[in-house]
Amino acid sequence: MKANMRNDSMEILIGDLIFKLGKANQQMHSLSQRVAQLEQHLQGYTTDQFSLSRNKNSKKQMIAQ
Repeated sequence: MKANMRNDSMEILIGDLIFKLGKANQQMHSLSQRVAQLEQHLQGYTTDQFSLSRNKNSKKQMIAQ
């Protein structure tokens, strides 16, 4: 009887682990896609444009404070 309960518990734990691994895999895939989108978006951005954008944002943050 105890062996059956132990086996059932192990099966439940393994099932939960597989489910969590599947969800983690989905999240990693989603994040990888998002990074690829951001990289593609930033390819056209020159260093000068990036610097100008950062300076504008930091000035806005200073004004907001």
